[in-house]
Amino acid sequence: MNDQIDLEHSSQLVEEEQDFFLDDDSVDHEKELVLSQEKCKPATAVDKEESFRHMLAGPSSNKAGLGSIDKEQVNKIIYEASKGSAFFEREKLRNESVTKRINVILAKYELIKHQNLSFEERIADNMIRDLEESRDLTQCICHVDMDAFYASVEELENPELKNVPMAVGDVSMLCTSNYIARTFGVRSAMPGFIALKLCPQLKLIPLHFPKYIEASNKVRDVFRKYDPNFLPMSLDEAYLNLTEYLQTTDMSPSQLVEQIRKEIFESTQLTASAGIACNRTLSKICSDINKPNGQYYLPIDSKPAILNFVKDLRIRQFPGVGRVTERVLESLGVTTCSDIYPRRAILYKLLSPISFQFMLKNYLGLGSTSFSEEVERKSISCERTFSAMSEPTELFKKLSELSLVLEKDLEKNKFMGRNIGIKLKSVSYEIRIRSKTMPSYIWTAKDIEKVAKELLQKELPVNIRLMGLRMSTMKKRGHEDESLRKYFTKLPLPESSESSINCNETDCITEVSDPLEEKDRTNHPLPLGCPICNRQLVLDNVNFNQHVDECLNKVEVKEILKTQLEIDRLASLGSSSSTHRPSANKRLKR
Repeated sequence: MNDQIDLEHSSQLVEEEQDFFLDDDSVDHEKELVLSQEKCKPATAVDKEESFRHMLAGPSSNKAGLGSIDKEQVNKIIYEASKGSAFFEREKLRNESVTKRINVILAKYELIKHQNLSFEERIADNMIRDLEESRDLTQCICHVDMDAFYASVEELENPELKNVPMAVGDVSMLCTSNYIARTFGVRSAMPGFIALKLCPQLKLIPLHFPKYIEASNKVRDVFRKYDPNFLPMSLDEAYLNLTEYLQTTDMSPSQLVEQIRKEIFESTQLTASAGIACNRTLSKICSDINKPNGQYYLPIDSKPAILNFVKDLRIRQFPGVGRVTERVLESLGVTTCSDIYPRRAILYKLLSPISFQFMLKNYLGLGSTSFSEEVERKSISCERTFSAMSEPTELFKKLSELSLVLEKDLEKNKFMGRNIGIKLKSVSYEIRIRSKTMPSYIWTAKDIEKVAKELLQKELPVNIRLMGLRMSTMKKRGHEDESLRKYFTKLPLPESSESSINCNETDCITEVSDPLEEKDRTNHPLPLGCPICNRQLVLDNVNFNQHVDECLNKVEVKEILKTQLEIDRLASLGSSSSTHRPSANKRLKR
């Protein structure tokens, strides 16, 4: 993959993990609610080689345009083409790890499957009732996803590419492919050398981020007209809350989204697909139904319509369910949404509380309607894929580039953080992650690079093909450290004090504006009280600490001089031979 740095849109918002309720066609939805645990389909282990081939298919094997291909044949070609590669060996190890995990779960399942789980069923039913109370049918959420975005932008510049199978990326990894290439099984997140086995005539186009950013900005200009607070998930997709806008027009949700898609095409000559529903999870699923260049509307105020919709979905269709989760659930006999409720007691016993609640929310068709980045975003990260790299000089240069990218993302979102993590993926696809928590918050590229360099140094020597940086334990910038403010601002600030140290204004106070709070300080000064001289100061942390040190030194000098005078007085009263004592100046040296 081209390692060109996208400074403006490098990091992505991570979407919450959510599912749907799926229904097996052979099971009646009304009857599923009264099925006893004994009548549930027994959990069975998936054939070892078949499951490995399925895992090799990759995370994007269900993307739009891949529905009509012979997946078994494609999986077989991927399997044969990957043999002997580092990618193959890494996926093999991952598959073995997942198999062990599944075997542990199945062993637990065998111990509890014949137990009376009526108590667990009641707990699950109570959880369902509680979750149902959170259902919000008042919001109109739209998920807009550009169709094969990178590939479509390239086709605009070179129309001949519309008639041939084409993918954006290189032999290491693909970012996306056009719909002609997808008929051969070529998709995003697939190594390019495997894609060429599936489609020898495939044309590979390198990444051109400036073109994609330009097109993305035009699309976002359209979004802002209908929702100024839209939530971008990447360059090519975003969520819009159309609830307020719909109150200003006579158009229906479907008509409004049709207009948005029309304006996007007029502005960019690119097509977009959309989903409209009452929450983000459902709208994302809906946007995939009529791809490319289509839309799907799920009535936002009808609970029966929502439940009827989700029951026909397969588990893998839900955002957040990947290959590993799919295999674990299949081992428990859960392949569709309709399998969740009759197995609720088993799932309650075997899954973690978070995972179990995740399953119940998907069963009910619940999801978030929040667009608040402060709530949703807990970390900011960026990463780059490149050709094999092992030279320390090149690695540190790449680290410096990523530090600049992360700084720009933090600056754009006004965040700072205390935990820096570095991610390295070796040429054998082994992933190493190190992190370090700092005592104070940082955000500059210089500080980020300093910490990350220490972490990278501990991993050398390495031969890698991917490097990433991540900032977490974050908070919004523009505020002093709370613990410092809490400690010092509680001190009283008397008008005058005889016991105060006589500090000249020029000696004790150096007013320096914090670059992060320059604007805020102009309108709302936030003074700190010095605990030594009791003066009210408007300083940044560095100068405030320097001032306190100076005050402490002056207190120390007075105490030392007082002690020395007392010693000299006592000495003059004693014998004429005085004991040699170090001078005050020497005592001051630290």
